[in-house]
Amino acid sequence: MTDLPTYLSDSARVDSAAIQPLPGSRKVYVQGSRSDLRVPMREITVQDTPTEL
Repeated sequence: MTDLPTYLSDSARVDSAAIQPLPGSRKVYVQGSRSDLRVPMREITVQDTPTEL
């Protein structure tokens, strides 16, 4: 048990594929009622699905 790190955050890693932007998306910032705060969101462009395949 001595091989375990003291804190998991010291050895935790995120897969690089998990933080890549989604295709057809971009990061936008939305301002609410307060001018000093902007909330980050992801805007995703979608297309109609064909009804006949």
